[in-house]
Amino acid sequence: MENRALKRLVPWSADALGAVRAAVCGFVLCDVLLTSFYDLGRLPVTLLRPTGVMRLVPWGFYERLLTPGSMTLFKWVLAASLLAAAAGLYTGVSTKSSAVLFLFYQGLLRSYGHFNHDEMPVVYALFVLAFTPCGDGFSLDSRRTRRVGRPVGAFVYGYPILLMRLLLAWSYFTAVPIKMRVAGLGYLSPDNLPALAIHHSLDNLHDTHFRTAFWLPQFREYTPFFVGFVVLWELVFPLAVWSRRARVWILGVGVLFHLGTLVLMNIFFPYHLALYLVFVDWPAAARRLKGAEAFRRLRGGFGASVQAGKL
Repeated sequence: MENRALKRLVPWSADALGAVRAAVCGFVLCDVLLTSFYDLGRLPVTLLRPTGVMRLVPWGFYERLLTPGSMTLFKWVLAASLLAAAAGLYTGVSTKSSAVLFLFYQGLLRSYGHFNHDEMPVVYALFVLAFTPCGDGFSLDSRRTRRVGRPVGAFVYGYPILLMRLLLAWSYFTAVPIKMRVAGLGYLSPDNLPALAIHHSLDNLHDTHFRTAFWLPQFREYTPFFVGFVVLWELVFPLAVWSRRARVWILGVGVLFHLGTLVLMNIFFPYHLALYLVFVDWPAAARRLKGAEAFRRLRGGFGASVQAGKL
């Protein structure tokens, strides 16, 4: 009975979990490759304020690590680990090393004083993948060792996907009580959104510098409805885990919401958006693609071109 309920919620094949591993680790890899660790290593070590378990690391280690050369080396070690994890090579080791190294990297960034919650769901997802058999399918390991996944219906592939979906939903849902605890009902006031948006548009600590926020004051009487809609959307986000019909609308609103925060507030949540990939049934999507008429024509045309080239 338990497995039947799980089967209705998530795909539970080895390939489904393997595709999620490739998507999550692949996205983190791209972000790491596009980030300058060299510039991070140029910051004075005296600015560092380690928090939590980062305080257990000897200060001498930070002094050796926070140099342009050492941080560049750290970047490529992390990238190599993520590449192996995304490809499913030595998955048991590469997923664990990727989770630990990425967690340390995020702890290092937060030790400079900037805190946000965008990366946290991905950190959790990496650790979920690190301790599950995500290399049994859609991986180089499964091809290299001819590993056969557990029988179809095994809960070991479905539960990790369900857990990652729940972690993302929890991130959205808990944002509401945090906002209410910090700002109270004033969070819904007409001036709150314009003030926050303009504040974020005036500083220089963002990757983008859109000025759309300056249009908001003239529409201040409508902003409480918009903010209230967003709060309601965050509260109902867990429905995306349980209802396929609601999932399409909730995730669609999520894409628009994050694009809106980028333009209005210069704040983006790429890691949250990347975890929307966990909601995709990748094996089913691949089957639909193979069955599509356009894909068959494209594949047939490519095969004919190859044969003609051989001739």
